[in-house]
Amino acid sequence: MTEEASPPRTDPRQPGEASSIGARFVAGPIDAREIPDAVAIFLEAFHDSAAYVYGEPPRPEAMIDVWSFARSVEPDAFLAARDDDGAVVGYEFLTTSVSALRSAAIRRLAPLRWAWRAVTGRYGIIWPHALRLFANKLSFVRSSGEFRTHGDAQLLNIATAARVRGRGVAGILVRAGLAYLRSRSISELRLEVRPDNVPARAVYERTGFAEVGRTKDAGGEWIVMTVRP
Repeated sequence: MTEEASPPRTDPRQPGEASSIGARFVAGPIDAREIPDAVAIFLEAFHDSAAYVYGEPPRPEAMIDVWSFARSVEPDAFLAARDDDGAVVGYEFLTTSVSALRSAAIRRLAPLRWAWRAVTGRYGIIWPHALRLFANKLSFVRSSGEFRTHGDAQLLNIATAARVRGRGVAGILVRAGLAYLRSRSISELRLEVRPDNVPARAVYERTGFAEVGRTKDAGGEWIVMTVRP
């Protein structure tokens, strides 16, 4: 990584709670104990989407399980940004290979565990909404091989706490992720972003991503971007 990881969060504040204006942010591999903090930031940033599937307020258990699994498969590909006090203020979830991550889940029978927890009510899933979303994502996944020239590395999700947005945290995370991919000799990283997400597009363009095509799902159009790490 280009930046040294800070110690795991021991600060009692909520994720992203006020830090000093001059705070310095660093990024590094997330600690397993910080996954709930990252999920809390996701639920803040994507509240409406999460509530659609997991109810109001959205329950975090499903995401904690899935993200903890993903971190166990490729620990250095799940990054946290931390402030001077060690509080998690953002995260980036990427993989050097979508197909390898999927194969690891199948080998470890993780989808069966998640399905059992879902049907027994642990995740609080609103089933009609979840099934609709699953069908939508399935159609979207079919286009995941388009616009690729090398491998299947993917930036799966990134978000920062509301209190630190506009202060360069997302850029720190993206650059740290690209440094990790270079260390693994990955030659191309892909992501999708909504056309109206202007702040995210600006971060990606500043870190070298370029639009290579467009795809869509039931929610609308996605811009496909790639970069050579």
